[in-house]
Amino acid sequence: MSQSLSEYLKQCLTDDRLQRFDEVVKFRTRHLTVVLENVFHEHNASAALRTCDCLGIQDVHVIESQNSFAPNVEVALGASKWLTIHNYRSVPESSDGPTTNVSVDCIRHLKKNGFRVLSTSPRQDSLPFSQVAIDQKTAIVFGAEQVGVSDEAISESDDLVHIPMFGFTESFNVSVSAAVILQHLTALLHTSDIDWRLTDTEHEELTERWVRQSLGSTLEPLIRRFEDEQVVSVKNRDQDE
Repeated sequence: MSQSLSEYLKQCLTDDRLQRFDEVVKFRTRHLTVVLENVFHEHNASAALRTCDCLGIQDVHVIESQNSFAPNVEVALGASKWLTIHNYRSVPESSDGPTTNVSVDCIRHLKKNGFRVLSTSPRQDSLPFSQVAIDQKTAIVFGAEQVGVSDEAISESDDLVHIPMFGFTESFNVSVSAAVILQHLTALLHTSDIDWRLTDTEHEELTERWVRQSLGSTLEPLIRRFEDEQVVSVKNRDQDE
């Protein structure tokens, strides 16, 4: 039986590396996801990505309608390369038709895919995060520094959530808020009966992506070598026949 490209590339990594991938991917989830709306401070952006990776949240949806998302590599510690980042950016206005709001597009996309969308907000009608149920796939929206989640995103959300505050300061910064809420929700998830893990297919696809990323600049030469070896193998088989 001929060897697949995926199997060939895996042989180029150590057993310890592959074992680590297997350990991590078992705790990856797409039951919870995160939306970062116009978060521009590089420390907050980086820390939020690092939190998602540490807690096993695979998908992060990044809205860049007002600010560019520019995480600091040193703070994130490479977290972004292990995550699946979905970018939503504004497009220039056109005379061909009305433009749509990027935040609205993102939230409607998540809802279409079965997510309950919760925006973080200190408004009085919001729920304490400890009351959030996770029986349904859930997306948490975190807003830009100082201004918070946009009115458009709030209007599209199913509910609002907040972290109760008991001091003079009214809120945590966005990276701390993300860490507090997401740690609580993932802990609930891991002790629940919910089928929150990746499917076998998702498991294999994600592992293959990590393998390719780990190979870095050697990936393309390895793929060419594999293709050349396949050609030689076919020629030799034809000659034997």
